Amino acid sequence: MVQQEFQHIAATLRPRLLKLCAQFFESQELAYEAEDAVQETLLRLWQLRSKMDGHQKPEAMAMIIAKNVCIDMMKRGGTRHDTLDESLFVEADNRTDQSLIEHEAQKRLSKALGRLPNTQRRMLLMRSEGMSMAEIALACGATEASTKTMICAARKKMMELLKIRRNKK
Repeated sequence: MVQQEFQHIAATLRPRLLKLCAQFFESQELAYEAEDAVQETLLRLWQLRSKMDGHQKPEAMAMIIAKNVCIDMMKRGGTRHDTLDESLFVEADNRTDQSLIEHEAQKRLSKALGRLPNTQRRMLLMRSEGMSMAEIALACGATEASTKTMICAARKKMMELLKIRRNKK
């Protein structure tokens, strides 16, 4: 791929990449991080241009790189890290953008669940399986009131970990 081809691809992808990266850095204080993530993504895409020659969709590769860059930046508190999960490149041809988003969401959810205390995680999972508060309390040897409190605390912690914000009306 020559520089002119890359510039055309980069100009086409830039708005989509910026939108994707902005979703990772929702708060106003971190808005500039999305632009940094896009720049880093385009740099990595340029560095991997030799692998893109046979690649069907440079867009898919760019989206994977952008997600990895954003995750790395979030882990490092805004500093860049030069790792890249190249195993996803093989999967990129067979996945749609939606399935990639779902995969990333599932990874974030699993990671957040793993950070909960064992009792909270267990109770939250039981509740998500449809068990009643009374059943969960009985299974865990707790009172129904403490079970409700633990599940509420687990949900709150999950929301913090996933950075989910409620819509204010």
